[in-house]
Amino acid sequence: MSNAHSVINQLIQLQDLVAAKMQKKVSMPNARLEELEKSIQALSADLVPAVKTHINRLLQKSPEAVVPVVNGNCSGCGMGLTKSLIQAVVKAELLTRCNNCTRFLYDPVEVVERNRVTRQLGEAQKKGIDRYSSPLLMVTPLKGSTPEEVLGELCERMAENGFVQDASQLQELALQREAIVSTAVDNGLAFPHVRGVEGGGLAMAVGISKKGVKFGGPGRSLTRIFFFVVIPTATSAFYLKLIAGLSRTFREKGARDELLAVADEKALWKCLMKLTRKTFQG
Repeated sequence: MSNAHSVINQLIQLQDLVAAKMQKKVSMPNARLEELEKSIQALSADLVPAVKTHINRLLQKSPEAVVPVVNGNCSGCGMGLTKSLIQAVVKAELLTRCNNCTRFLYDPVEVVERNRVTRQLGEAQKKGIDRYSSPLLMVTPLKGSTPEEVLGELCERMAENGFVQDASQLQELALQREAIVSTAVDNGLAFPHVRGVEGGGLAMAVGISKKGVKFGGPGRSLTRIFFFVVIPTATSAFYLKLIAGLSRTFREKGARDELLAVADEKALWKCLMKLTRKTFQG
């Protein structure tokens, strides 16, 4: 592995930790972040000063500072790349940056394929939570009793409805993300997700587990409400706004109880739309 390759891997890990910290901040305002901060400092300690300065500057503006080249484009800003630049990214002999947005570029090992975009050309602009989800992506009751099983059900629903092509690939990536730091938060909520799912906008599946699942490690209560999101690189900032809004809405016990009491998936969609109407007005 070239030195540039190893540095890119280090930068991706750093980006993942910073994104995990951002998520914890918006979904659990009183969360203790010391351990994550220590890991971030340790991972960035041996970076060359110029690289460290630049990635910190990028991460202050966007959760995505290191992005894959997809279909010849920078997935961060969408700019088409020259053949020579793409070849340089593939060779990975040196760190390569997009000439437009200055993000660090890498050649992805795998790309999560999707068939469906959340909005068709000419379709009216959706409003509220309808911009991010669909009645097709409501799952209740979740039957699984482990994180693997629950994520498997949510990924299967995504695949069945064309939001991704490969459910098992998506499940594996979601489990890898959970291994960094759990996306479970207080009040029985969890926000599992996979970033870098290119094509279309954010897509969110919602799952309800009546019995609850041990999802967040020792000491955390059972998780009963799952908001599972696939996130294109260019929409990462929207994801943080989405989970911040959902966290605010479902901190209220009454709102959680309403969601948990629904009889079927049709009722779950109606309830979700009603409870989030004020939170997501645009």
